[in-house]
Amino acid sequence: MAQALVQRACEKLRSAIGDEAVARSNFTGDLREMLEALEHIQPLLDRAEMHLWRDFFPSRWLQLALAAAYKTMDMVDELQGSRPQAAATMTRRMLPRLAIKKNAMAIQVQETKILMMFVQGHSGLLSEELAQSTILLEKINKEREIVPAFEEAMVLGRGSDKERIITALPSTQPNIMQEHITILPIFGLAGSGKTTLAQMVFNDNHSLQVYDFRVWVHVSPQFDFHAIGKSIISQVSARGQEETNHSSSDMEGMQNIMKRLHELLNGKKVLLVLDDLWEEDPIRLQLLKSMLTFLGDRMDVIVTTCNQAIARKICTIEPYRLNPLSDEACWEIIKKLIRFEGGEEELEKIGREIASKCSGVPSAAREYAAMLRSSRDAMTWKNKMKEDILFYALPAFKLSYMRMPPELRLCFAYCCQIFPSGHIIVKDDLVHHWIALHLIEPSEILSAAQIAEEHITRLQDMSFLQTAQLNHVSNCLLLCCTKFTEF
Repeated sequence: MAQALVQRACEKLRSAIGDEAVARSNFTGDLREMLEALEHIQPLLDRAEMHLWRDFFPSRWLQLALAAAYKTMDMVDELQGSRPQAAATMTRRMLPRLAIKKNAMAIQVQETKILMMFVQGHSGLLSEELAQSTILLEKINKEREIVPAFEEAMVLGRGSDKERIITALPSTQPNIMQEHITILPIFGLAGSGKTTLAQMVFNDNHSLQVYDFRVWVHVSPQFDFHAIGKSIISQVSARGQEETNHSSSDMEGMQNIMKRLHELLNGKKVLLVLDDLWEEDPIRLQLLKSMLTFLGDRMDVIVTTCNQAIARKICTIEPYRLNPLSDEACWEIIKKLIRFEGGEEELEKIGREIASKCSGVPSAAREYAAMLRSSRDAMTWKNKMKEDILFYALPAFKLSYMRMPPELRLCFAYCCQIFPSGHIIVKDDLVHHWIALHLIEPSEILSAAQIAEEHITRLQDMSFLQTAQLNHVSNCLLLCCTKFTEF
């Protein structure tokens, strides 16, 4: 979206530079410098939009870049709308007004140029920040590829969820004949414990002893059929890692993989976990579904995803929504990790307030616990309570945000900066705000309002917005900013 706005500002500048009437105003040199500055920052815009986190340098830089683009467009419009009047038609009384107008225009041009130069001047620092962020993101992705070790005894509030998942798998039920492959997605908030819940199920040797193979595949961030197939083969083959693709084409390589998988899994009962699925393309998801179905009807598949829409597209039975924990459960997690015995009323009061900031996300509770563990000082705890760690510290939130398309990130960032957590918003008002601020532009196919509707649906699918009560008086759909959108 920022790219489109800056591109539009560049086009307006080129138009003004080529305008003879504007050239007579002696601003052409300034306009050329502004155009060069905008063209210089253009390659950074998309990368900066990936990092719209509050109090984070790329966010502030991007806000200034957008302000410079808007100011440039307004300036050019005013400049082209105030063409010099022919001397023959001017009267003596008009000259002072003309001088004042020209002076005001010169001030506006210089103010715009100063802002533009400031943005360009800090682009080098931004490049360094973005390079560090890219390294961090690669590290996050690497860490998520490894299934983290965990103690189930340390997991609170998810025992009933585990039992429901196991009960939903046909192979675990002695009196149910499985006729079709089962694909059960677990979806919910980023960081809510979907992977942990899948691990609890995966590691249950008592309930899952009916399976010949249990296979865990980390899918994120790049969806790759070959990688998924090869990972399954390496885990079920007696020889471990196998060479499965000596073919010159991807299609032939995939055929070899499918053939080998069929040989290994035919007639076997398999539990497959596809952890962290982000792919939204319905065609690719249908291909994945077909591939899994081809492998046999004795397979149970658990998929974890942050996106309800993905869960709906890939499932064969009703997806399982993993709800947030209660504030009490988050406090219990914090207490257990910091070994808080109680008896300190002031600390417990602060601790409970901190637990309420976790928004039911257990990984947030663990992050706060790590900050509180070394101190039993009330003032220190109060200072830690002021820190919003969800987007800064939790990899799942960063990945969820970065996976959004740029135009959706802008709209989401607007919600976070304008509306407090838990705030009730009338949907039509939110759409109006987005359109009025040019955060959404119409396409050749869809109107701006239709695109806004799609954005709201996607944010709801990711649990970043929730549907509140329907207002029967005004018949307006009300939306609620989930607590963790306060970042």
